[in-house]
Amino acid sequence: MLIKKPEQYHGTSQKRPFFEGWYHKMSSASEESIVAIPGIYRSGITDKETAFLMLYEGTSGQVHYIPYSVDDFYCEPDKYALRLGKNYFSMDEVQLNITTESLQVQGQIIHKNTKPWPVTLLEPGCMGWYSYVPTMECFHGILSMDHELKGHIQINDLVIQFDGGRGYMEKDWGRNFPQNWIWAQSNKFETPGLSISASLATIPWRGITFAGFIVGIQVDDQLYRFTPYRRSKIDFIQFNGQRLIWHLTQGETQLELEVIKGTKSGLLYAPDQDGMLPKVPEYLDASINFQLKQGNNYLAEGTSQHAALEIVGDVKQLIN
Repeated sequence: MLIKKPEQYHGTSQKRPFFEGWYHKMSSASEESIVAIPGIYRSGITDKETAFLMLYEGTSGQVHYIPYSVDDFYCEPDKYALRLGKNYFSMDEVQLNITTESLQVQGQIIHKNTKPWPVTLLEPGCMGWYSYVPTMECFHGILSMDHELKGHIQINDLVIQFDGGRGYMEKDWGRNFPQNWIWAQSNKFETPGLSISASLATIPWRGITFAGFIVGIQVDDQLYRFTPYRRSKIDFIQFNGQRLIWHLTQGETQLELEVIKGTKSGLLYAPDQDGMLPKVPEYLDASINFQLKQGNNYLAEGTSQHAALEIVGDVKQLIN
């Protein structure tokens, strides 16, 4: 049995509705962050379809959405090697070459020592066996919890050097985004080798909904996983509009997580019934504090002031 890895392109069947997007977050050593998201969208109610590239400047909060013809989109069938116009994306690098009336972007970023969420037959990525359920509304993959960066990007007159920076990659594909979700991520901690990705979302299932969660803590080469299919449990969760407190256990391993909103967000585009619309506020200056323990022994702890955070939909319903 062949496993289709999360990073590969899943849209070759031309089903509708459908979207797929790869999320590249690149943070420099001087704490500047850029997010690049190439993708493709097909409406389920009309014949509308488009390829696209989003570029999110963390310092200014500005989001650039650049549409492309689907003829300008090509991904290798057996690996993540995507050409979008004059841009190129893969597990190993990002090449940007964008020219519009208001935007000139050039640059190349090399990825080294990527740390993907493990893919096995029983757990083909972070969604576990749920990845095999064809009726899932949205599929999620974590392509690299943390990796080294080298290179630079020039956006108009601004040049950002990424030598010594850190990168993170994930992706989503399917029919639509969840109705409600919280997602937080950072690999910019005082202690090198730490990375966290945490998500909680409303999942439709056979006429009902439930809250599904995926939390990963990378500590050097060790990934600690908290997911329902591994029988992880939520011991406590609370959100007051500004701060999320979340405690989980996986066997004898305990995670205490605190996430605090930032002060500046950009509005990312997401699939809607007949197009990509700006409707997902994302912070790149949120805060994350965590403690990871086994019994009374601390495995890792960290604080980050440069976390990504999305809070979308009816969060009260999601928490309940």
